Amino acid sequence: MILSEVELSQRWVQAYGMPRGPAKFEALDYVLRHADAAGLTQHALSWRMMALTEFHHGGDPARVFLAFSQCLAAIDRDPSLQYSEHSLLWTFKWVVWALPQFPEIPLERTFAVLDDMQARYLRAGHSLHAFYQHRWLVSHHIGLSDAEEWYVRLVTAERDSLSDCRHCVPSSQVRHLATMGRDEEAIEVGAPFTSGGCTEQPQWMLSELLVPYLRTGRWEQAADAHRVGYAHMRGDRHHLDNIAQHVFFCGLSGNEVRGLELVDRHRGWLDAPSSPYAAMEFASAAALVLRRVGEADDAARMARLARDIAARFDARNGNTHQSTRIEARMAAEPLAERVALTAVGGYRRGMPKAAARLLDLVGELTAQGDPETAASTLFAAARHLHAAGQADDAIETAEEAVRALDRHALTEEALRCRALLWELYLDWTNDRERADALLDELLAAPSLPEGVPSHADMCQRAGRYVEAAAHHRQAGDRLGELRALLCALPSDDAATLAHAEAVAAGDWAPTELLAALDSFAAEALYRAGDYVGAVARTEVGLRREPGDEFSARHRLRMTAAQALVRLGRPAEAEPLARAETDDYSVAGPCVLALVLRRLGRDAEAEAVMDLYGLDEHDLYLE
Repeated sequence: MILSEVELSQRWVQAYGMPRGPAKFEALDYVLRHADAAGLTQHALSWRMMALTEFHHGGDPARVFLAFSQCLAAIDRDPSLQYSEHSLLWTFKWVVWALPQFPEIPLERTFAVLDDMQARYLRAGHSLHAFYQHRWLVSHHIGLSDAEEWYVRLVTAERDSLSDCRHCVPSSQVRHLATMGRDEEAIEVGAPFTSGGCTEQPQWMLSELLVPYLRTGRWEQAADAHRVGYAHMRGDRHHLDNIAQHVFFCGLSGNEVRGLELVDRHRGWLDAPSSPYAAMEFASAAALVLRRVGEADDAARMARLARDIAARFDARNGNTHQSTRIEARMAAEPLAERVALTAVGGYRRGMPKAAARLLDLVGELTAQGDPETAASTLFAAARHLHAAGQADDAIETAEEAVRALDRHALTEEALRCRALLWELYLDWTNDRERADALLDELLAAPSLPEGVPSHADMCQRAGRYVEAAAHHRQAGDRLGELRALLCALPSDDAATLAHAEAVAAGDWAPTELLAALDSFAAEALYRAGDYVGAVARTEVGLRREPGDEFSARHRLRMTAAQALVRLGRPAEAEPLARAETDDYSVAGPCVLALVLRRLGRDAEAEAVMDLYGLDEHDLYLE
């Protein structure tokens, strides 16, 4: 079945708006396949260029390889296609970064891509700074002796707009220097760039500095780098190789128990790692930690996985570089007896005095043989840290408090502590998987103690709106149920819409909520091709004088304008589209320009397009 340009555009907008992950990638692939089949070459290229960013940051290099090669082939076949040359050249870096991480990809292919990258950069008049960085990366991965030569070229070349950010380039430098044992140089280069910079930072830089800090006895800096760096990426599969550095660090710093927590939390990611290289890094670090805590069978399994992948790399690379490196990682001995990583373990710098006193009291109570009171005091310290805005310390302390409270069967306090930890995960980390797991534990409790939000409130806050609606219904709260369903309704779920219509029956609800329901119902009618019905429902909603809640006024006007255009009534659509030209998006101006074209007022349409930076591809109906 060949889908039309309009249908594909609609599906693309829907797919691109999905949360990043496998379901979104499948939806994007579907649109791209059908765009190819329909011969929509320009759309396919533009959409693939957009998808590349999603695939890369979503930890799916294999999709990056395919989409990028298809983009290059399309551009080389038809130079008249419109695209951002800068974005295309930038993506070369993502591809070269990922190619060596797959042992089944021959080195000849990687070097061919590097040659193409160099040639295209030179033709476009760019510096080779970024090329040198990625040429060094390949040599570093393979263990070639010319890595130092490419490193020198990198640090002496002129930066330009294709260079990685000013934090990411030093991260590569720190990796090279640390590998060479030049720890003081590594720290000197990296220390000024440990506070952020881009989506990859500061977690990348902090991960690279862990071992140099340890080897030079900088315990506090090492603890900081672990706590801050790991918190930035604990929920992101894209960073599995960096998380492996933190596991390895725990094995070297006398923090094997902490390392075991990280292994248990992330070992499931090995089922679908971002690359074999990331899996090898994690498995080898996990093997070290598991060996040191006496988990011999698990350590052996992880070691086998790491060795198997390293052997595949060695076969591809023609040397034993990766196997030698992996064996050294798994056999490494601690560099310190124990570096205090958490507030509980003795890390106190910059902590509120009240929390520090409570944590000291935890130690005293434990020594006195009163572990139950110690567990409660630990929970109190976590609350103090949360109130002070010290999220990292609060999370570490609350995690330990939950374990202690569970161990001593302090059930009510354990539930309160889980609620605190859930809130911290939700507000301060991107570890949505862990937050959802904690919420499920709270929802499964027979009852919740005083001070813990209701089931409905927690589901609402977590974005689980249909569940929230069910809990509101059980509590006899019709208004709460309707609000929760409206929050769920930007989806295409017909059942949720029907449920909301049933709850709102009788016009008992506030006017602004009924108008919001009208806006969602009108959109559903529009998507179903019932343009007359969509217009009629928007008229009902607009007569209710909708407020700004749920963007009801915007939704009603835009649906009405687009439906009127479909019905061949552009003159009626014009005032609705004009009313949306001050909106935060360009949706209103796009429809207005299209309306003006349909009315034969091309000069006015061009003026709108110029004012809002639109082009011909923007003028379509969703």
